[in-house]
Amino acid sequence: MQSSVKRKIRDSNFELLRIISMFMIVILHIGTHGISKYVDVPSFLSSFNEGLYYFIRSLAIIAVSLYVLVSGYFLTNSTFKLKKLVHLFLEVSFFSTIIYLVNVLVGNTVFNIAIFVKSLFSVFTGEYWFVTVYFAMYALSPFINKLIGGIDKKEHARLILIGFLICNVWQFIYPNTLVGVSDGYGLVYFLFLYILAAYIRMYDFLIKDLHRNIYLLMFFFVALINSLLIYRFGLMDQLYSYNSPLVLIMAYSLFQYFKKLKIQSPNINFASKYVFGIYLIHEQSTVRPLLWRKLGIIEDIIATNDQLIIFKMIGYCLIIFASCWGISFIIGTIYHAFYQKVSTYVSLK
Repeated sequence: MQSSVKRKIRDSNFELLRIISMFMIVILHIGTHGISKYVDVPSFLSSFNEGLYYFIRSLAIIAVSLYVLVSGYFLTNSTFKLKKLVHLFLEVSFFSTIIYLVNVLVGNTVFNIAIFVKSLFSVFTGEYWFVTVYFAMYALSPFINKLIGGIDKKEHARLILIGFLICNVWQFIYPNTLVGVSDGYGLVYFLFLYILAAYIRMYDFLIKDLHRNIYLLMFFFVALINSLLIYRFGLMDQLYSYNSPLVLIMAYSLFQYFKKLKIQSPNINFASKYVFGIYLIHEQSTVRPLLWRKLGIIEDIIATNDQLIIFKMIGYCLIIFASCWGISFIIGTIYHAFYQKVSTYVSLK
């Protein structure tokens, strides 16, 4: 029992990375679903704020890759359990359905049986694209682990190189739907990141190891380069795709930085337990239009003095993050009580 507690505290660096990654996701969504839908950023913001906006988004664009890397890092050495897959399905369905029904009760939306069923089976219906792809990745993880366990270090490195050339070079320069990378939104790219995370778990680093602060500097430097390229050449669609080589370098660098951190904090572990719910809440299909169109958040941001607009954007991200965490804590507590009840009647391995 004592060793299990120590393990959780020792992994607080990764739990902190999950928390930061979720905040990055909120930043991405306030830009994608909010600001970019209302204004043309280059003509609306001053030159300085335009560059700062691109830099902040460049820092945040690695969030999804980080989540997959962390998952792959731990799943590589874990035993597949069907109950974890069922738990994921039930948790996402519970959150999505509860949120939908609450929105119906408060009059934010009208009850629709098709949407209700979609909420119940949100993992399969694509209500949350990340969850759908992650679910498939986890289902395949035991077979990927067998593949990884059957090859040596050199073959593993070659597999990563081939994956990089397909996902981050070919499908970055000339993307098409046939391969299944889908700008980093597809299962093929998630599996590539999984295999990369497994290599880091087994062999610690790619090519050459660096001091953790060098990794951190690399992350900020490449983010700066990324934002300057977007500012100068307007390559937003390409350089903000998840399978961009620059995004991969940033994700790898920040992951390595946090891997080298030594943090022991039960408080971080506790906070991290409910951050996944932040995604499930603010990305739910009836919440998204409420959050970005009906509450006046974006209108308030774009009506702000140019010198303060970025600060207000970050401020709202903090408010959304904290508010959704609180709601996630409530729904999550109810769900875990529900899951414990279900577990007493249904035994899964």
